[in-house]
Amino acid sequence: MKQIELRLALVLYGGVSLAVHMHGITREFLNLVRASRRMEARLDTGEADPAAADGSAAAAYEAFLALFAPKLDLRVVIDVISGASAGGVNGVMLARALAHNLSLEAHRDLWLENADVTRLANEPVGLTRYLKGSIAPVLDRLVTMALKSETDDGETRSKLRRLMQSRWFTPPFSGARYVGWMLDACHAMRPGDGEGGPATLVPQGQRLDLLVTVTDFHGAKRRFAIHDPAEVEETEHRLILRYSATCRGNGELQSDFGDAAIPALVFSARATSAFPGAFPPMTLSEMDEVLVERGEAWPQRDAFCRRAFGAGGEAAEARVLVDGSVVMNKPFQPLLEAIAGRAAGREVVRKIVYVDPKPDEVSAPEDGAPDAHLPGFFRVILASLAHIPRNEPIGDALEQVAEHNREVRRIAEVIAAAEPLVESEVHAILGPELLHPLTVQELTRCRTMANERAHLTAGYAYRGYQRLKLSGVVERVADLCARVLQDAPGGALGRTGAYGNGQASAIALRLDVWLATASGARTEGSVTPEPVIRFLRGLDVDYRIRRLRFVIRRLNRLYRLAENRGGVRADEMDELKSTLYEQIDNLSRRWTAEFYGQETRSLVERLLETPAADPKAGDALVAALSARMGLADLDALADDVFSMMTLNYLPQSLHLALTGAYVGFAFYDLVTLPVLRGTAIAEHNEVQVDRISPADPHSLRPQGIELKGRSLNAFGAFFNRGWREHDYLWGRLTAADRLMTMALQAAEPVIRVAEAEVRAARRGVFLAILEEERDRLNADPALVPGLLREVEEAFSDVRAGA
Repeated sequence: MKQIELRLALVLYGGVSLAVHMHGITREFLNLVRASRRMEARLDTGEADPAAADGSAAAAYEAFLALFAPKLDLRVVIDVISGASAGGVNGVMLARALAHNLSLEAHRDLWLENADVTRLANEPVGLTRYLKGSIAPVLDRLVTMALKSETDDGETRSKLRRLMQSRWFTPPFSGARYVGWMLDACHAMRPGDGEGGPATLVPQGQRLDLLVTVTDFHGAKRRFAIHDPAEVEETEHRLILRYSATCRGNGELQSDFGDAAIPALVFSARATSAFPGAFPPMTLSEMDEVLVERGEAWPQRDAFCRRAFGAGGEAAEARVLVDGSVVMNKPFQPLLEAIAGRAAGREVVRKIVYVDPKPDEVSAPEDGAPDAHLPGFFRVILASLAHIPRNEPIGDALEQVAEHNREVRRIAEVIAAAEPLVESEVHAILGPELLHPLTVQELTRCRTMANERAHLTAGYAYRGYQRLKLSGVVERVADLCARVLQDAPGGALGRTGAYGNGQASAIALRLDVWLATASGARTEGSVTPEPVIRFLRGLDVDYRIRRLRFVIRRLNRLYRLAENRGGVRADEMDELKSTLYEQIDNLSRRWTAEFYGQETRSLVERLLETPAADPKAGDALVAALSARMGLADLDALADDVFSMMTLNYLPQSLHLALTGAYVGFAFYDLVTLPVLRGTAIAEHNEVQVDRISPADPHSLRPQGIELKGRSLNAFGAFFNRGWREHDYLWGRLTAADRLMTMALQAAEPVIRVAEAEVRAARRGVFLAILEEERDRLNADPALVPGLLREVEEAFSDVRAGA
């Protein structure tokens, strides 16, 4: 059976009360991923078709995925979520649900019940209450004249009048109350697949990243080296809060989304959605006060402060955070950085999916004339301060994706051009070993010979390759050392990026000086200084990872050949691939700060304190890191595993093809690393960009959907329960329609499902969603029944053929 992984990276925009709509969308992402895991388990165990489904939306998606069997096993994975403001809140909750296979049911009430102005708003107090009450009719008339049709609804008008009577010149909404609701919703999350389901929806050997943008009101100082003056200082207000969950090759889950992390996650959700003027800014003191009042602890508070702010104590408590959309409403850039270097266990279809609940907010002037409607004084100020910054185009990000795709194609062309020559070199090295599987000793010897041969035949190009590789390892080691320092209790690095780039730069400079000093005078010819050789052998983790990933990609190419050969089982090839990923996982842990202890931190501090010209501190640090990493032992283990498993699982023809990739990787790395420019593009797949928006055509509404919450400058859903229910339900239906289309597109190269079957599956998913919500969405009694009729009318041909 062909295996494809539809891998989704989500960008969730801000949208104020349209957060309700986005919650409906994230519900369907979770449902589809859960259905994919359940379908995968059925295929692994040989269980029957999911015809006896329980009527849930997840079961309807499972029936949809079953349309691809037995030709295709399509796995759906979400591995990166980037969100700002309303998107940040929903991203936090979705990430926690994915990491621990939890339900989002409790969050429906958070949005439908609590996201109402009457529950969010602070009560007026003292004289203010009576003054506002006396002039309320005047205010009501002014608001009605200004907003016109947007206040025709009685409930909306009443709640808008009430909001006008809340406290003036202070944010009307209660941040502490909002925090309490989110804490309740997070604690109420239950296993979403039953007690017997998987502990996580993150596949083995993969990682889920969450990136939440917030605005640091006072900002953090950053220093930059320039020509003259030697250094300048800038204030950075953008802050990205990062969380991850990694499912190791052995199934162990390392997660930042567990119950102990709930206060940190809620803090991030509250901070990213602290809309200026609506909510007060977020501070650690607000979070502390809410937790004390509730009698809850925050055991990871100090670790969160060090990771988020690069400091603890008073420095962290002084941070004032406001809505992430102020600086980045469309957080593409951190997501693009996060998807680089991802492991690819199957053939991957990579999509970046951005959720835009309010597209085309700023329209062009009519008649195409730039000055057709000259904006007024206050309109210019409001647009410049609020609307335009939040709606900056994503053209730069899309161009970056296009450049990535061009680079992927270039890499494929380079590998294809080099392949015949590399195969010839590898065959010459293997020699008589071509006739039989290699022992561990023979494999190690041939791999070493290939490395030496690749370097000798490269000529002067080898110098450039080695310099590029060396600088990459120096940067990686410096970044590791900076994180080791930052993770130390009491460690205080100035926040200059993800891990304190200023400190990492200082360490990299010291390592460069150490390498130059230890290498002595420049050698002639192709002789590499011994310290450089020791440095790369002891610390070049990424070379080993690149080699194993290259072998896995070659293994993926062999699946189709294996299907046509007797005696080759896909499950045995899967086991080989899984074992190789365990090796990658083991290597990757060498780049984690927790892999090292106090001794390493002391050596890093010594390196920074010792004069740069003194090589002893560098000697000690490099020796200690090399001993701790133990790459020589891992090389021997990889040779052993590769030799034994290929011998047992693959016929001679496939065995030779894979061995050639393993032994000959040094040749490929020489030609691909310069093309990669030192980066780690692991998937080697082009990236597709898809949008989910109410403006896009829907199977039920080809003209798109008009969301109720767009009114009142996107605050509308806070004033009307019926509007929230409408937008939430259409969020579910919109996402369902688009996600099924994405899955069909991913499967298209392998299988084309009959249109009648696709329409039947869409109808089944839509009906399952509506039946799930029939008894819960009652503010507008006609909403769900009307949509049920609409589904049956739109798919009448399916019903007639049932």
